[in-house]
Amino acid sequence: QTITTPPQFVATASLRLTRKPVELFLVCSWQFEGTKSQTYKLVADLVCMGQQRITGCCLSAAIGWGYFYYSISTIHLQVVDSSNKLLYCTREEIKQGRWTEITLPEAHYVPPEGYKKSAICQDFSPTDHNTYEWVPQNSSSNRFSFGGCIFDPWNASDFCSLGWTSIAIVGDSLSWEDYSSLVMSLGLYSDPNDQFVSRRHKRNIITMGCNDTLKLIYRRSDQLEYVPHVIREEKPQILVLNKGSHPVNDDIYEGEWKQTLSTLEEYERNLTESGLPSMFLFRTTVPGHPQCEKYSTPVNNITHMEAIIANKSSYQANKQANKYRWWQFKAQNEIMEHLLAKSTLQNYHIIDAYDINILRPDHHRPPDCLHNCYPGKTEVYHQLKLHFLKMSAQSSLQS
Repeated sequence: QTITTPPQFVATASLRLTRKPVELFLVCSWQFEGTKSQTYKLVADLVCMGQQRITGCCLSAAIGWGYFYYSISTIHLQVVDSSNKLLYCTREEIKQGRWTEITLPEAHYVPPEGYKKSAICQDFSPTDHNTYEWVPQNSSSNRFSFGGCIFDPWNASDFCSLGWTSIAIVGDSLSWEDYSSLVMSLGLYSDPNDQFVSRRHKRNIITMGCNDTLKLIYRRSDQLEYVPHVIREEKPQILVLNKGSHPVNDDIYEGEWKQTLSTLEEYERNLTESGLPSMFLFRTTVPGHPQCEKYSTPVNNITHMEAIIANKSSYQANKQANKYRWWQFKAQNEIMEHLLAKSTLQNYHIIDAYDINILRPDHHRPPDCLHNCYPGKTEVYHQLKLHFLKMSAQSSLQS
């Protein structure tokens, strides 16, 4: 992480901690204008409290250069295990997290004109942005502290730097929210009419990002019937898939997933034989929240929220919910996970949208209690994409 120092210097400090014993390695790389980069040792003091795990540390450091000493005000801490492997949060730690209120200097993005006011749901202050972030269980919550597993905040530069050249998001209107939000989170323009163009004309939507090094693809495909078309036409390295909010009975749902997984297994084999990387991300489906207009904050109690969604009497005033059978989403998510576990896919992850955003009855677009506001709770999906891509990069380096 770049650290602010006097204008003529750019400094990068990296710290590695192992849990038993606690060891400190701190190196600062300085770049001088017109001079080759040099490395200097830091004078550093580390004081830690806690025995079984690190509960708090104080770090101070100073750089000596000539007759002057410069103090470092910010140091980015990362926890590693004894093999120097970063301790990224596991799937279970992520699922067992909670929503926490935060204030950011600004929103991740401001939707362009063309998005309906009902899809924005908020004013954008020029000075700060009040929102919520997902904090996994045992997370260091890197924004504030350290000592637990790593779940980095969304960072567009990090996402672009990992070297992937294409990502396709395939699914229904909820997948469009995922796609358009990702596009805008990368600082790009998203046309709200594109999802209807994709559905009406049965074609892919393409946006180039990361200085034209990353192709972002969207295909409207409510039952994933066009996955073979996307593979044939675009050959994406990363595929993000979801279905479920346009319900079918369980037998049809299972049969369609088996067909899709067979296509993906063959595609992964072909990419592997060609020496090309691939990753498959499966997003579980989040039900809508009956009477969502009553909520203005998250509810960090999954048992309570599942009881509300399972209670069909809650839907009497909401014909949309009755039509789309939100109460069956959990069971069908479990069918998908069971099929994935039996598949031969090697490099896949599950984005546990259900466990995370079932806790967000707020930030819908009443009376539409299924779709979500921009920006908001869908941004955690990009954070998870980045998380899995970083884990993959570390795995590649280790091997």
